[in-house]
Amino acid sequence: MTGSRLFIYGMSRGDFEMWDRNRRNMLGTVDDMPQYRKYMTQALELAHKGAGWVNPNPLVGTVVVRDGEILAAGYHDRYRGPHAERMAFDYADEHGVDMHGATVIDTLEPCCHVGSQPACTDLILSHGITRVVVGSIDPNPIVAGKGLRILEENGVEVVYDVMRAECDAINRHFFHYITTGMGVRTKC
Repeated sequence: MTGSRLFIYGMSRGDFEMWDRNRRNMLGTVDDMPQYRKYMTQALELAHKGAGWVNPNPLVGTVVVRDGEILAAGYHDRYRGPHAERMAFDYADEHGVDMHGATVIDTLEPCCHVGSQPACTDLILSHGITRVVVGSIDPNPIVAGKGLRILEENGVEVVYDVMRAECDAINRHFFHYITTGMGVRTKC
């Protein structure tokens, strides 16, 4: 893109290059998308297993893959329990599975703060993961894109919005609570 067009759009060359890289990463490559959807479907199935047990936390499922093979998987199974990523990585560690160069498929952005559980971004970085594919961005202000930014700043490729509608749908109550501070009434 020429300098004059960048000026029209109000972007510096660096801003444009970052925007273009993020635009391409949002959907990954065409060749990878069917695999991402396949594994995201499995991560969603895992996430549903936490229904009724994780409230007020979100439902989250994780599948870790490399070269078409599932290395580990996990889901958030109870309130204050290990996060989905921790469940998957603990399984891999216990079974001697090397995670270097693998891809994490996550229904929700990995957390980047320490609460009742350690930060999942630290766990991902310490295991040599090279790509994270995420369905939903966590609307919680203490995360809200920061987890993915930390991963990108540390050289992890991030692919955004894979099956976002489905990933957002499983956490609509959590998203409503986080964005409004109010619970959702359900029919009895």
